[in-house]
Amino acid sequence: MRVLCIGGGPAGLYFGLLMKLQDPANEVIVVERNRPYDTFGWGVVFSDATMDNLKQADPVSAAEINAAFNHWDDIDIHIGGRTIRSGGHGFIGIGRKRLLNILQARCEALGVKLVFETDVADDQVLAMQYEADLVIASDGLNSRIRTRYADSFEPDIDTRQCRFVWLGTHKLFDAFTFAFEKTEHGWFQAHAYRFDDNTSTFIVETPEEVWRAAGIEQMSQEEGIAYCEKIFARYLDGNKLISNATHLRGSANWIRFPRVICKHWVHWNTLPDGRRVPVVLMGDAAHTAHFSIGSGTKLALEDAIDLATEIAASGRSAHDALPAALGRYEATRSVEVLKIQNAARNSTEWFENVERYAGLAPEQFAYSLLTRSQRISHENLRVRDAGYVQKFEHWLAGQAGVPAEALRLREDKPVPPMFTPFRVRGVTLKNRVVVSPMAMYSSVDGVPGDFHLVHLGSRALGGAGMVVAEMTCVSPDARITPACPGLWNDAQRDAWKRIVGFVHANSDARIAMQLGHAGRKGSTQLGWEAMDHPLPHGTGRCCRPRRFRTCPASRRYRAK
Repeated sequence: MRVLCIGGGPAGLYFGLLMKLQDPANEVIVVERNRPYDTFGWGVVFSDATMDNLKQADPVSAAEINAAFNHWDDIDIHIGGRTIRSGGHGFIGIGRKRLLNILQARCEALGVKLVFETDVADDQVLAMQYEADLVIASDGLNSRIRTRYADSFEPDIDTRQCRFVWLGTHKLFDAFTFAFEKTEHGWFQAHAYRFDDNTSTFIVETPEEVWRAAGIEQMSQEEGIAYCEKIFARYLDGNKLISNATHLRGSANWIRFPRVICKHWVHWNTLPDGRRVPVVLMGDAAHTAHFSIGSGTKLALEDAIDLATEIAASGRSAHDALPAALGRYEATRSVEVLKIQNAARNSTEWFENVERYAGLAPEQFAYSLLTRSQRISHENLRVRDAGYVQKFEHWLAGQAGVPAEALRLREDKPVPPMFTPFRVRGVTLKNRVVVSPMAMYSSVDGVPGDFHLVHLGSRALGGAGMVVAEMTCVSPDARITPACPGLWNDAQRDAWKRIVGFVHANSDARIAMQLGHAGRKGSTQLGWEAMDHPLPHGTGRCCRPRRFRTCPASRRYRAK
C-alpha cells in the first residue's frame, strides 16, 4: 500500500511508522510544511495509560519517549493565598519538539520518507504524484483538507470564550500547577508543568471580556508577556516567561480555543486518473480537546494506532480491506473521542467561569477543579489520593456542623459528603439526599390522596434529607392535566397538611413543594392517553374554570 500523510505532527508520523512496522513493503510518505526542528508549542502531556498504549504499539519509540519524559503525580492548586495539593494523578510531560524528533528518527529508521518544507496546496495533485492508495489528512487544527471537503466531513467548530497564550519558563514546577489570580479586570489562570530538565510550559488563560478590559489586545507581544509576568510573579521566582511564536505579532498569539467535531472522518476522492482514493482525518484535523485535560496529542496517537490496527485486522489485500477498515475506524474512534470531548467540554466551561467558583472556600474550590471534567468521581479521587480525600471529607463535615468529637471518633472512616448535614438559612437537612418525584397525574380535582401519602411518605421514611412534592399548581388553569395536584382551595390545603403531618411525625426528613403553572401546556390529556395533546372538545374535562364555555386548548386544536 502507498500511504501519503499530509502533516508531520504526532498523528502523521506515528501512523507512518506503524504502517511500516505492519508491512515493510508499504510505501509511506509524510509531507510537512515546516522544517524538521520547527515547533510552535512547548510541552505536551500524556497520562500513564496513554504511555501503556504506545508501549504496545511500538516498544522501540515508546522506550525513547519514556526516557525523555518528566513524570509527576501531584496537582497543586493556588487560590486565595493557599496551596492545595492532590496526588496520584499519573502525568508525564515531554517537549513537543523532542517528541517529534523521536518520531521523525524512528520513521527514518523504518524507511518512511519524510518531506519537509512543502506546503501542500492541492492534496489531489500530491496524491497523484505519489500514486497514493490512502491519504491521511493530519494537517492540524486549521486543516485545509477538512475545509476543502467540508461537505463530506461536516465539521462543527465552536470557538470558546477564553483567550489563552502558550508560553514557557525556566521555573521548574514539581507538580502540575493551576494558579489563579484576580486583577482589577477579572480572573487570570495559569496551567503550568515541567517537561524537560530546564523548561516548563506556562499557559495563561482568561475570559475574552477580561482580556479586552486589560488592554492586551493593544499590547505588543513583549508587553503582553510582561503583563503576565507581573500577574504571576509569585509563582515564577524571578524567572521570565518566554514565547517561541516569534512569527506572530502583538496579541495574535492570544487565541480562543476552537472545539472541532466532525460528523464523518472519511472522504472518497475520484482522482483524474480514475482511481478512488480515501482521504482520512486524523488528530486535530478530526477533533480537538481543550488543553486543560491535556488529551490532544493522546487522541492523535491513538487515532494512528486504531487505524493501523483496523487495517491489519482486515486480513485481506489492502485495496479490498480499506472500505471496511475505514468504516470501523470512524465508528470506533468517533465514540472514543466523544467521551474525551465531553470531559473536555466540562473542563473548558469550568475555566471559562472561574468567577462562579471563586467565592468558594479554597478547599471546595480545589475539589471542584479536580472533579470538573466528571471523569474523576469522589471515589476515584480517593483511589488516587486517599489522604487528600480524607482531609476534604473532614473539612466538609466540619463545615456542615458535624461535632469535632464525632470527627475524631470517625478518624479512620470519615463521614461521606452525601451524608453530611446541609444548612439553608434556618433549615438544616440531615443529609444531602433530595428526592424530587416527577408528576404522577393521580389527583382528583387537584386534591392529593392516599397515593400521594404513601408515595411521598415512603420516600421520607427511606432516609432522604428532603422530599419535594411534584409540581403543584396555583389555580385550575395552571395544571398540565386534570389529574395534576393543586393548592387553591381548602380541600387541597387539608390534603397536603395530612401528608406533611405524616412526614414530620414519622421521619426527620424535610418536605418541600414545587409551585408551578403549566402556561401554554395547560389542558392536555394524561400521559397514558395522548401525551401533550389537547383535551378533546366537549368532554367537560377542562382544566380551566367553568366560566369558560370551551377550553382554549381545545379551540387551538379545532383551529388546526
